[in-house]
Amino acid sequence: AIQCYDGLRRMQPHEARWPHLQASLFSGLGRLDEALPLEQRAVALAPPYVPARLRLGDILLKSNRTDEAASIYAVVLVREPGNPYALLGLAKCDATQRRWSQARDHLQEAVRLHPDFVGALSMLVTVAEHVGEQAQAAALRERIGNREFKDMPDAWLDALLDDCYDAYQLSVAAATAKLAGNTTLAKQLLERATRLAPNTGSYHRQLGQLFSQISDKASARQQLERAVELSPQDSDAWLSLYQLLNNNDHGADTVAAGRVLTAGLSHCPQSYGLHLELARRLKTAGRLKEAIIEFGEAHRLQPSEAGPLIEKARALFAADRGSEALVALHESLEKQPENPAVLATLMFYYIGVGDENRALQWWEHVRRQARMPPHIVTTLRQTFQQKFGHAPPSPQ
Repeated sequence: AIQCYDGLRRMQPHEARWPHLQASLFSGLGRLDEALPLEQRAVALAPPYVPARLRLGDILLKSNRTDEAASIYAVVLVREPGNPYALLGLAKCDATQRRWSQARDHLQEAVRLHPDFVGALSMLVTVAEHVGEQAQAAALRERIGNREFKDMPDAWLDALLDDCYDAYQLSVAAATAKLAGNTTLAKQLLERATRLAPNTGSYHRQLGQLFSQISDKASARQQLERAVELSPQDSDAWLSLYQLLNNNDHGADTVAAGRVLTAGLSHCPQSYGLHLELARRLKTAGRLKEAIIEFGEAHRLQPSEAGPLIEKARALFAADRGSEALVALHESLEKQPENPAVLATLMFYYIGVGDENRALQWWEHVRRQARMPPHIVTTLRQTFQQKFGHAPPSPQ
């Protein structure tokens, strides 16, 4: 590919795309010294193309040429005020100089203009930790959740997909597009992948999951059924199909969902997700003894997760097996210390049994937990007051 771009640059020396795309290859290989002059050439040939200028800033920053990188990002902000990637770049320049206050200002501006920009939120975590604000860092992590950083849009780079005939590469690009919120592009790429490799179940699964996300149940079901037919050992496909059929928002088909769950477990008996869904289904049906066993099996399959233990504890409470439920909750705290759901459940339990002292002990944990949802705190405070005739101490 590098050799081909060399040829293209000789044939069309005034075309900015070729040095830009070649620079992206060198950057990906860590060959920044070779990427730099190419990206500089691209910027000179196409000054209005913002992604090239941002890439140039990134190369300079990674090359420890911080002042030059900051100048590039500043120019981007003149051309495109509020660009989140330019603001993030300036914050990184500030961070390398330990100018934490200035870095925070740039990041907060990026988040103000683009509230879901994970790049700025993630770096705000770093800034908060450096200045000793651990509670704020924890709150930011909670806000980020499972979301991941999305690379800047680059039309010249994305256009290469129009000539891609590698189904795997298309599926990877589709996952990136989906993450960026571009479900239309993700759908186009996955449909091409399934045409190129019609007998690969994972591409049908991805497409089915995408259709489910955009509430096209019929298409989602068709793709997921094809996925489990082609790849019966793909537990994620079975799980996605079950959740689709069991979803009330999509018009639940609980009978079909039950059949899918049974079939999925017969093919994938070690699937954590399928056992967890079976446990929930049994609990909903009032079959608590069986549900408790299944929650235990889900925990065995994924011992690092606290979730199955929490749900097992709630089933145990419903079955009037309070002492066993407490054991499960305390075990879950060993997996995930200060888990908000566990803290809230323990406080609700001790309020319910009228043990004010222990309820207050857990209240101390609850009010120190930055990730505790405010409405849960309010409910706990009100429930405590109703039970004991006075409110617990207010948060500091």
